[in-house]
Amino acid sequence: MLEVVLSSIGSATLVAVGLWLSQTWIKERLIASIRIETERELTKLKSDLDSASQRLKDLALAGNSANAQVEGALLEHRIAAVKAVWEAVLSWQTVSAATMMVSVLPDDWLKNNASHPGTQSTFEQLLKNADHMNFMKRQNETELVRPFLSEQIWALYAAYHSFLSARLVKASLLTIHGIDHAGVLSRFNERELVQKSAPPDILKIYDNNAYTCTEPYLRYLREELLSQFREFLSGHRAGNLALQDAAKILHAAQDLAAKSSATAQEIQNVKNA
Repeated sequence: MLEVVLSSIGSATLVAVGLWLSQTWIKERLIASIRIETERELTKLKSDLDSASQRLKDLALAGNSANAQVEGALLEHRIAAVKAVWEAVLSWQTVSAATMMVSVLPDDWLKNNASHPGTQSTFEQLLKNADHMNFMKRQNETELVRPFLSEQIWALYAAYHSFLSARLVKASLLTIHGIDHAGVLSRFNERELVQKSAPPDILKIYDNNAYTCTEPYLRYLREELLSQFREFLSGHRAGNLALQDAAKILHAAQDLAAKSSATAQEIQNVKNA
């Protein structure tokens, strides 16, 4: 009986050991299989990531190359646009006599003397010498280069252009008899444009004397334009605040320009009647 018991115990032990070894072997095999499969998947994933990364690099390189080509192509147009705007700014000197003289005349003087034959002949001569109709036609063509300029540059130029255009339209008004000159001229709101486009010290000068303020205001706009030209051609891009300021200036300039255009059309209609 003892031998049987011992034999049974031995067999059970062997079976248990066998089962344990079998389980251990299966476990190790599963672990090894999972490890191999995981390594295979990781290798494949790494390969896919490397491939995707290379494609992104290629796309970025192609994008940068294309962008560089576009920027290179645009640079020539931007330089030409800057040149056109600056030439348009400087060309206002050809009508400076008319634009400056009209700013000298106060409202009270206009009420009493705007329709005087002497006033008419004086401004007719000034405008004739300047050939102001063809001059304005050339000036208006400057808008063709707007797509190649920054918003800040265009806003400053629009302020410069609309300010002097309004002055030129005022001078044209003084060549016509039989209208309420003071009433028509009151439509023009130069002050709002100066307020939106220049610092407070220049606005203060304007409030004291519009004529005295003319050159400081225009000089300020020219200096700002030159500064913007340099930044623009160097590739600098403006922030949101600068764009908001440009929008305010442009809005005031467009408002003054619209009133000037409407009044200029009225002048033309009177002359054609």
